[in-house]
Amino acid sequence: MRTRSRRGRHTSPRIPLDTLKIETQRLLQSSLAPSTWASYRRSLDSFIEFRSQSNLQPVWPVSQYDIVAYISYLSITGWAPASINSHISALAFVHKVNGWKDPTDTFIIKKLKEGCRRLNTRADTRLPITPAILMRLGQVLPSICNSQFEVLLFKAAFVLAFFGFLRVSEFTCPKKCGDFPRVLSAQDIRLVGERRETLEIKIRYSKTDQKGESEKLLIDNCVNMAIQAIMEFYAVRPSQQGPFFIHFGGDPLTFQFNHILRQGIKAIGLSPRDFSSHSFRIGAATTAFLCGIPEERIKEMGRWKSSAVQLYIRPHHFLTL
Repeated sequence: MRTRSRRGRHTSPRIPLDTLKIETQRLLQSSLAPSTWASYRRSLDSFIEFRSQSNLQPVWPVSQYDIVAYISYLSITGWAPASINSHISALAFVHKVNGWKDPTDTFIIKKLKEGCRRLNTRADTRLPITPAILMRLGQVLPSICNSQFEVLLFKAAFVLAFFGFLRVSEFTCPKKCGDFPRVLSAQDIRLVGERRETLEIKIRYSKTDQKGESEKLLIDNCVNMAIQAIMEFYAVRPSQQGPFFIHFGGDPLTFQFNHILRQGIKAIGLSPRDFSSHSFRIGAATTAFLCGIPEERIKEMGRWKSSAVQLYIRPHHFLTL
């Protein structure tokens, strides 16, 4: 609200400097996803520990020499090129946000990262989860879950991960407690259509939607397996706000998703080392491709924003049981 001075002119209200600093911090915090902040924190901790072990002075801004040594250390200790790049991005961010010259934006640093990419490239050997594997996982859940509620929970989570092309961060929580506004909630799932035959799923945030503009997925009745599994869980789910996938006591689904997946893969006679939560997304893309769906349409279905979709289509790794 503006105030009027004695001379009749409008003046802006006075705001304490401490309040302005708090608002600056709030805006800066909102500029990146929580997962990015957490990743940067881990990267900075790694760099600080490296300098301590190497007897390098803990001074900021960081010298180019320290970053060169750090990249070499990460390469020797077996870090993947993408992880090395992420660590260096964290250092670049710290310098830019403090108004310092970015020591990572130099010719030698760029060449070292390129060298890591050329020499340390690792093939992604994760196998796709196929419709047959998905069905078998549902069949063995009663033998590895503690209750019928848990069976319905994990069956619905597995099915939705596959038919929704979901990333695990979109429907599971990083920890048990807290506010999780980015994770799929009970209010994000509903039946639509004249005969309520289509399942509508709202994805609030994703890796390619950091601003939270949200996207809607539609699973129609031709995929009855998915709708049935999800609605069966919905029917027994405790009536409470928050994440959709929760345990009977109300705790959100977290790392247990990966644990039960590994147990299930082992129970059907396959190696857990060949699969991960991302295998659902790989399997969905590969299955769509084998069904004759064009790549551009698969890209839309999986919400890919680049040609990275091609890395997920792996017909030569399609296992049949």
